[in-house]
Amino acid sequence: MKWREIPQQYNDRVAELRTKLAQDPYAILGLSSSASEDELKRAYRKHVRTYHPDKQSDFMRAYAQEVVKIVNEAYGRIRAMRGT
Repeated sequence: MKWREIPQQYNDRVAELRTKLAQDPYAILGLSSSASEDELKRAYRKHVRTYHPDKQSDFMRAYAQEVVKIVNEAYGRIRAMRGT
């Protein structure tokens, strides 16, 4: 793999996450639809902590920002579906 190919792989991964988000927001957080509220919060916080842009190198920051946006959107959709 060459360095110039890495940004394209990040773009492909972000596109894959967006597709997964449209199909099943629970899959973004790695949960089943029967997950409890505590499991949902725990998974959300874990993903945000892992991909938070402030904890990433400059090289990964743009990718991490996109992933956190997707995780936030998935969490928001799940909360809206549950009515909480």
